[in-house]
Amino acid sequence: MKVMNTSKLFIFLVIISLVFVIIKFTKNPDRSNSYDEVLVDFDSQLVDKIKIENENEQVILEKISGQWKVKVGQKQHEAVKSTVEAFLQTIQTIKPSRLASRSVERWADYNVDDTGTRVIISGDKDVFLNIILGRFAFEGQRTYYSFVRLVDDNDTYVADNFMKMSLVSQRDDFRNNRVANFRNDSLTAIDFIYPDSAFSLIKKEIYWFKNNVEVDSIKFKKYHDDVQFIMSKSFASSDSTSVPSHEVIFHFSNRSEIKITGSLEQGGWLIRSSENKDEAWKDPVLMEKIFISNKYF
Repeated sequence: MKVMNTSKLFIFLVIISLVFVIIKFTKNPDRSNSYDEVLVDFDSQLVDKIKIENENEQVILEKISGQWKVKVGQKQHEAVKSTVEAFLQTIQTIKPSRLASRSVERWADYNVDDTGTRVIISGDKDVFLNIILGRFAFEGQRTYYSFVRLVDDNDTYVADNFMKMSLVSQRDDFRNNRVANFRNDSLTAIDFIYPDSAFSLIKKEIYWFKNNVEVDSIKFKKYHDDVQFIMSKSFASSDSTSVPSHEVIFHFSNRSEIKITGSLEQGGWLIRSSENKDEAWKDPVLMEKIFISNKYF
């Protein structure tokens, strides 16, 4: 009887083993729920190059001598460090929550094919991340997610709480758009130099004067508020060699002067600033704010 029970147990174990082997080797791998739990893993301090490929634009950012630069044409322009750092931090929030598909045929459905945004992050010639950011979707009223795929992987993942739209990805988003930025308490004088006239505003104690006559404090405050902190993304080519016809020079007690110039070119006024020598702008609103008429005061 004991031999019989041992034989039955042995047969049972053999059957269980065969069932396990059959399941293991016949299971459809496309239906597997296993996936990489970490897609993005890099040290931001080691990154020295970022490439962003959209459908209509390629953005290249490089750290050169410790300074981030964005490529505009064949030139390297200053990139805003905080914007680059925010971009890297946002990318690092990508965490896969589940698999969306393991089928290449579904890439287009999730925009993780050529229609997606490709991001390549590298450092010292090593690629840390090569990923495609696809479309986003909502689940309910508060939950959102995006579809992502590593370039060398067929799998498409769902990344909860990540939205591609929140990621800056256009070249102009990274460029330094500062025209002027200064503190009021250090401003001592403003020179306006135009082809047909020239005048100056000079600060005496807490009051402002033009030709020794005190100017309207409300009007001056409005002008000052308009020009104290100026930013513009209406970038223009900085290759122009035209001679400026208009100048406004801001003088300070504790820093170097800021000179903003305007030159009339085909298509509008070209504005330059000593505060940001890499860039030039064509912005009619800016022109009106900065190059104010003598009659205003």
